[in-house]
Formats: sequence, structure tokens, C-alpha cells
Amino acid sequence: MKIGPVILAWIARNAFALLLIVLILLVARHVAGPTAEWLGAQSRALRTVPAQQAAYAQALRGYDAYAARRGAEADRAAEALARSTEAQLRARREALGPIIARQEAAQLSGAQLALAAARGNGEAVLEHNRAQAEVALLQQERRGINALLDARTVQRESLRLQAQRRAAVEQLRTSHQDWLAARRRAEQLQSRFLAGPRNSFCRRSPLELGCDNYRALVVARREMEAAAARNTQARARLAAITQAERGLVRTEAAIDNAGALLDQQRAALSGQIERLDQTARSNRLITAWRAVADVLPAALLILVGTFFAPLLIKALLFFGVAPLAVRRPPIRLLQTDRGQVSVLASSAVSQRITLDPGEELLVLPEAVQSTPHHAAKRTRWLLSWAMPLSSIASGMVALTRVRVERPDTVLVSATGGPLAEIALVRLERGSALVLRPRALRGLLQISSEPVGITQRWRFGLSAWLTLQFRYLIFHGPCTLIVEGARGVRLEHAGPGRGINQAATIGFSAGLAYAVSRSETFGAYLLGKQALFNDSFQSAAGFYLQEEMPMEMRKGGMLTGGLRGLGDAALKIVGL
Repeated sequence: MKIGPVILAWIARNAFALLLIVLILLVARHVAGPTAEWLGAQSRALRTVPAQQAAYAQALRGYDAYAARRGAEADRAAEALARSTEAQLRARREALGPIIARQEAAQLSGAQLALAAARGNGEAVLEHNRAQAEVALLQQERRGINALLDARTVQRESLRLQAQRRAAVEQLRTSHQDWLAARRRAEQLQSRFLAGPRNSFCRRSPLELGCDNYRALVVARREMEAAAARNTQARARLAAITQAERGLVRTEAAIDNAGALLDQQRAALSGQIERLDQTARSNRLITAWRAVADVLPAALLILVGTFFAPLLIKALLFFGVAPLAVRRPPIRLLQTDRGQVSVLASSAVSQRITLDPGEELLVLPEAVQSTPHHAAKRTRWLLSWAMPLSSIASGMVALTRVRVERPDTVLVSATGGPLAEIALVRLERGSALVLRPRALRGLLQISSEPVGITQRWRFGLSAWLTLQFRYLIFHGPCTLIVEGARGVRLEHAGPGRGINQAATIGFSAGLAYAVSRSETFGAYLLGKQALFNDSFQSAAGFYLQEEMPMEMRKGGMLTGGLRGLGDAALKIVGL
């Protein structure tokens, strides 16, 4: 044994194991961890976001009602404040301080608000937003009171400024007139003979003799300067008054600046709802849950309906429909029936049928186990060309026809499952048997005298109540190959007999046929018994039944789904 390859294999194996461990750790760190965090965030949002949405939606509905009422109250309060005296305004302003403090205390902190929303406490969210709106409204009312007080002060100041403006305008006018009068006197003094040299001499000379004109000119000029100074002062006063009046206009405008505070608070609520909706739309789990929640009530209703609808329908049929059907008189399909029916051999899994020349056997091909080599075998596509749909619905299509030139036997077996057995039922001439073709697997007839198959329709009240309108009648002479679960039994009707309708395969056409209700509702409800039992009354006649009703094992119209509906439809037409 070489040690080198063993060592290399060990190194390679452990290196691969190390690489696999590294990959697992990388996946756990960079994939599993973020994935777990993402799933945790999604699941937390699934638990909290719907409750928050419900809480904020409830708060928004309550806030709309509050805003409509509170807005009207605020408007009436504003109108009342406008008519209040200054003393009343100041008293109201002092009372607002404690009220605002109480409303601020009623507001929730950020953590408290988030917790209330997560719990779905819409009332707490509403109270928080209502307290915020109240604080804003009360502060606005206080600003309005201040504005009203300022406005009334401004009103008095405006009256004072108007009086000052009139006085300033008058001063401006009179100073201008004084200045014009002084300038005219100065111009007149300047226009006298030798006024310029004389005034120049008098301005430099200390002597006053002959300087009256100059002294008058100086006085006129001083009066002009004084009038100009008064004029400038009046203009400055007018500018100051104008500036003050502009300030008064801005103060008055602040009185009307009581805006849509309630709408602002509602917009904040709506914005929070929109953010929650956006979070919900981006959360895959919430989207999936809402899709399920939309159809869940209907699904639960359908589920409850599947439990109780069959119970209600069966109760209606048992206690309402069945008593009406039972009270109907029996029907007799064929008055001339001789009632000569017999079983050639007890039912078994296989039957050996004796075939003579001049006879033919029509049988399902899958039921044939063995035939003689000399027998002529052909395909018979339909049992009865007169009733093609019935032949197809009952499965009697593509039949094997067997004829022999000398007496021989054909071995036929049951095809309906491990519990199925077949029996040979002989109908003598003049006898007829009402048979459900679903139990028929073939028949033996005289080649020159094919079996007669007729149908009888009944549309009376009994037929509508039992939903059986057509009956197929097979006329002898012939031998019917009939199949049933656990065997087929032929019983004499006697003076009167009732059997489980689901077990009935056929009966003599001359029997008085009626129905009776199942003995107990519990057995019918649980599917152990059919709604009706078949009732036969006549001394000359037989009925044919299978040992284990196949219909009870398959389920009826209410419990067998689509197959049950199909079986019920076949029963309507006698199949």
C-alpha cells in the first residue's frame, strides 16, 4: 500500500470539507442573516401596519366630525371676540394659558403615539390629534386677541395720526405760503435802484445809516429760511405719519391671519395614513395577507355551505318530498307480463354459458375469458340500434357476438371489480323484466328472434318526485348476464316487498311498483341508505337485486360530486 496517495486523498477530502464549511459560514453571514432580518421586518410590519392603518383611519373619521364642529365653534368665537371689550379680551387671554397647558399635557409622546397606533387604539390617536388641534386653535385665538387689542390700539393711534397728518398738511401749506411771501418781498427789495451795490456795502459796513433796504432783505431771507425749515419739518412729519400708518395696516392684516389650522392637522393625519399605505404596498407579506383576507370570508361561507347545504337539502327531501312521493299510487308498466323469471346458476365470479346452434351471445369483450375455436366471433357495435344513446350511456358498445355450429360453452367473468359477481337470469317467452342496463354485461338470445327492448315514460307527480321518468324493459325469451357487487339475488315479490332502491337491478314489468321512504333519517343523512326504497306488490313477479349496492359506495347526487350528478342523470332516463 502506497502512503502517498492516501495522504493526498486525506488532504483533498479535508480541504473540500474546509471549503464547504467556509461557504456555509459565508452564506450564514451574508445571506441567512440579512434574509432573517428582512423576514423579521416584514413580519413585524405585518403585525403592526394593519393595526396602525385601522387606528389612523378611525382617528381620521373621528377628526373629520370634530373638525366640522370645532371649526364652526371657532368661527363663532372669533365673531364674539370682535364684539368684546378690551377688558373682556384681556380676561380671555389670561384664561387661555391654563387651558393650553392642559391640552399640551393631553398630547402623547412619540413612543406613546406609536404604541397606541400599533395596538390599534384609534381613540387614543384621535385624542392626541384633537389635543394638537386644540392647542393650535387656542394659540391662534390668543394671537387673535392680541391682534384685536393691537388693532384697537392702532385704531386710536390711527385717529391720532390722522389729526397729526391734518396738522402737518396745514403746516406744510402755511409754511409754503410764508416762504412764497418772503421770497416775493426779497425779490422786490432786490429790484430797487442800486439795491445790489447798496446791499453789498451795507453787508460789509458796520454803519446802519442808509441800510434799511438791506436789513429788510435780511429779514425776508430769514423768513424764507424759517418757512423752508417749517416746510421740511412738515414733510418729515408726513413721512413719519405715512410710515406709522403702513405699520398699522400690517397689524390689522395679522388679525385676519387665522388660517386653516384644522385642515393642516387633517393633512398631517392623511399623510401618516399615506405613509402607512406605502409601507403596506411595499410589504410582500401584507400584500399576500390582504389578498387572502379579501376572499377568506367567501371561502369560509362556501366551506360552511358545504357542511350544512347537504344537511338542509337532505332534510327537505326526507321530510318534504319523500312523503309526497310515498302517497302516490303504484304504477304497473306491463299488464300482460307472465312473471316467469329464474336464475340459471347462482352468482359467481365466472359463469360458463352453454351456447347452442341458432343462438348468439352478445357480451362485453372484456368479460370474455374463453371461447371455442370453431365459434364465429364478430363485433356488435350497439346493443340496440333503436336506442343508440342508451346503449352508449350504459356501456353496451363494441360487443362481442359469438355463434357456434355445435353446442359448446363460453366462459364469462365479472368486470366490475374484485367484489363483482355475475348471474344468468332467464326470461321466458311472454315475460318481461325492467332492468337497469348498467348491470347488464351481455345476453343470450335466439339469432332469428332478437331480444325485444322497449321503453316506458312516466311524467306524473311520482316521477317528478323520484326523478325517474323512463323504464327500459327486456322481453323474453332470452338469458341476461347481470353483474352485481357480492352477487345477484332473485327474490319473489309475494304480496308485498320493499328493498333498498340502490340495490335494485330490475323487476318484473307486471309488478305494481311504488316507492317508500327510507326507514330512518340518520341512515339517509350518512349515506347508508337511499332516500327511497322500492316497493313491489304482486304474487306473480320477481325483483332482482345486488348484495352490496354499488350506488351507496359511490355516493349519491349530493355526496358523489360530478360522478353523483352523472349517476342521477342516468337514473332519470332509466340507466
